[in-house]
Amino acid sequence: MERGETMIDVAVVGGGAAGLCAAIAAAGAGASVTVFEAAERVGAKILATGNGRCNLTNAELSADDYNQPSFVEPALSLWGPEVVLAWFEEQGLLTALEREGRVYPLSNSANSVLDVLRSACARAGAEVRTSARVERIAPLGRDGGFDIELEGGERLRAGSVVVAACTDGARLLGGCGHELVPPQPVLGALATDTAPIRGLSGVRVRCRLRLLDGARELFSQEGELLFRDYGISGIVTFNASRFALPGCTAEVDLMPSMSEEGLLGLLQARAAWATSYDELMQGIFHSQVNRALLRAAGCKPSMEPAPEGLCKVAHVAKALRLRVEGPGDPKHAQVTRGGAAVSGFNPGTLESLRAPGLFACGECLDVDGPCGGYNLHWAWASGLVAGKAAASRCAG
Repeated sequence: MERGETMIDVAVVGGGAAGLCAAIAAAGAGASVTVFEAAERVGAKILATGNGRCNLTNAELSADDYNQPSFVEPALSLWGPEVVLAWFEEQGLLTALEREGRVYPLSNSANSVLDVLRSACARAGAEVRTSARVERIAPLGRDGGFDIELEGGERLRAGSVVVAACTDGARLLGGCGHELVPPQPVLGALATDTAPIRGLSGVRVRCRLRLLDGARELFSQEGELLFRDYGISGIVTFNASRFALPGCTAEVDLMPSMSEEGLLGLLQARAAWATSYDELMQGIFHSQVNRALLRAAGCKPSMEPAPEGLCKVAHVAKALRLRVEGPGDPKHAQVTRGGAAVSGFNPGTLESLRAPGLFACGECLDVDGPCGGYNLHWAWASGLVAGKAAASRCAG
């Protein structure tokens, strides 16, 4: 080691959800640990998750919910929802289970999550350095360990490195020979043709959303959808965005609890007393949705209901079709798909197969899941696995 260089056991690149967990696990295993965070403070993305509430995990998650099920299985088998929540309780965080399996801090504030993680780092003895961007990681070959260069020229050595940053992490892993999957924003809105949904921006509906590539179904799920002036948003759309292809069809079923035949029967019964399509549709959907459906079915609101029109309205309500043109606003996507290809890592330890002693976790790996706590759970679980394994590598 050159004069003036600092030697640590485990360097953690990135002070987000995965990085903080990795630091706590490594320091708890007896390693000297330093976290290097490029931003002015750690955990900024934690504070933004779940609209500031931080959806920690999902009680119903499984490996099959992720795009790389076989790769995430070992980490999730060790750190499932109950185990992760028990670990958080050990750090001092109380939690609450809500609908659809979502788990939040009892305080209803993401600040509580970040507070306990920062305190756990301090208790374990992990040093945290902010405004410290890692520019380069280089394996030291026979000597073992890694040479780490920070922005500004400072250099140090580490026995093991855990890469947990998103964009910078992928760059650093690529520099160590790992194949990179191009980044793609997911868990976001979708831009669609807007003629069928003109006037609906801001309207929320409970529906079933399907994505179709010709006759092939890409996605199907019930949930809340939000119409926007450029297309569709809302949780069910965010989940659909993981499977969307440009040019595919988004099919919105506005009455998922009823078949098309059942809806037609309802409309036919109402037509016995309704004097216009406008009156016919009152009380079924939002008034603006009613107008959009009638327009798509070619029925003027003032017209008297007719059998052919009733069939068209029922069909459109069950299958309002929109052409998908691409993502909505990529800046607002919750997750970035891509990063280092998982084929380059041991799924049991998250250690690199190309550079022993180099580990990766969280968003810098090509792993993503749906909305509802799945992606944060991967961050916690993968960080804890990688941190403990990195400490063991140094001890060994």
